[in-house]
Amino acid sequence: MKFNDLFGGLVFLALSGLVAAASWNLPNPSEQPLGPSAFPLILSGLLALCAAILAVNGARATQAGPLVGLADWARSGGALARLLLVPAAVIFYMLGAETLGFLVCAPLILVVLFLAGGTKPLHAVGLSLAAALVIHSIFYLALGVQLPWGPLEPVRW
Repeated sequence: MKFNDLFGGLVFLALSGLVAAASWNLPNPSEQPLGPSAFPLILSGLLALCAAILAVNGARATQAGPLVGLADWARSGGALARLLLVPAAVIFYMLGAETLGFLVCAPLILVVLFLAGGTKPLHAVGLSLAAALVIHSIFYLALGVQLPWGPLEPVRW
């Protein structure tokens, strides 16, 4: 779909308001002048400024075309199905990560996405396994993020 910049600007303006509201009363245990809410408030202000510019430019261009239009690729059922695979993959990970673990969920998701994108099956499997191991290593070993192990808990390293 093609959205006019007015629509995008209004959405990002609302998002900046939500970020500002959520960060406004963050606790400041150390009582520093610039507490935990300072950075999100600065970012939400910059986002609001950019969103306002985007909305104004979009409002000026409303005479050029509709606010929402269907792009050429969206007329294809296959393209729309591939697009919907991404949120489906996120939902699958949210529901299955604790049970199956990261090292099972991530390759499954990546294989499906690679195959939907036209990658050869053997390449899809190899790339998915390699990517999952690299991502797991970065998060688990380098950053110390505890990823779920699922049935691989006994071989945890």
